[in-house]
Parts: sequence; C-alpha cells; structure tokens
Amino acid sequence: MPADPNLGREESWMRKSALHYLGQRTTSVANLRQVLLRRARRKLGTEVAAAAMIERTLAYCARLGFVDDAAFVEARIHAGRNKGLSMRRIGAALKAKGVDAAVVAEAFATEDREVVEERAAARLAQRKRIGPWRRPDRDHDVEKEIAALARGGFAISLARRIVTGDPNEIEALLEI
Repeated sequence: MPADPNLGREESWMRKSALHYLGQRTTSVANLRQVLLRRARRKLGTEVAAAAMIERTLAYCARLGFVDDAAFVEARIHAGRNKGLSMRRIGAALKAKGVDAAVVAEAFATEDREVVEERAAARLAQRKRIGPWRRPDRDHDVEKEIAALARGGFAISLARRIVTGDPNEIEALLEI
C-alpha cells in the first residue's frame, strides 16, 4: 500500500502498525485502540499527541472495513459456540475486549437462548469427555462433571441435565 503523502511520519507509521495488527487477527475497535496506544507510548513516548492520531487511524480502518465490532462479535460467538462456551463466558470475553454491551446483547438477541445453551453445554461435555461421552472403563464423579460444566458458565440445572440425562437425547442436541 503506497504511503499517503498528506500524512506525517508518525501517523503513517500508526496506520501501518494498525494494518499490520489487523492483518494478523480480527479485533474490536476498543482493543485496537489499546494496542495502538501501547505502541505509541513505546515509539512516540507520549499518548496525548497520539490520541488524535489513533482516532484518525481507527476511523480510517473502520471506513475500509478492516475493523467492525458487529462482525467481530458474530465471529467470536460462532467460535465460542463451537468450543462449547456459554453465553456468559462469551459475553465476558467480549467485554474484556472492550466491545460495547449493546452490540453483544443485540447479537445474542437473535438466538434462542435455551436451545443454544443446551447445545453449547453438550459440546463442552463432549470435548471434556464427560456425561454421555465419558469412557465406560473410567471411574467418574457426577458432581465433579457437573462442576466442570458450571465452571464453563452453565447453570447448575443445565449441567446436571447434560451429565445425568439420557445419552441419546444429549447426543441428539449436537446433531441439530
């Protein structure tokens, strides 16, 4: 990408730094702001002068579609569901990345919470090889298995239903 002749040296560096970071991973606007702020502190030594530059860089990246909180949230929700993460865990991770709570709530509103949580709990149980997926030759402690799902952010009642429920019904949740 050719350098913009209207940009100063520091701002050109800031854009290149942002584009390099975004070339490696997707992120939220707030997280990119923090990354650029840390890099500016190291390179430029001051964050006051860099604040306006960072905002212009963020606007540039958003205008080109390189950073989009809604798309970031959708991707994280999809990935979290595949890993068996609960809505609570996914929401906490997104909050830690600085995503606006309204954007997260809007993305979660499109889902049937109960069905999605059941499927995610079943997926986590499958990954951890507990409940219907436990090996028959191993000793097991039902309470520890329930606790494992509860630590994953699932309600105790749901965890108990996944661990002690009918294996065919639980396995069928993943086939939907």
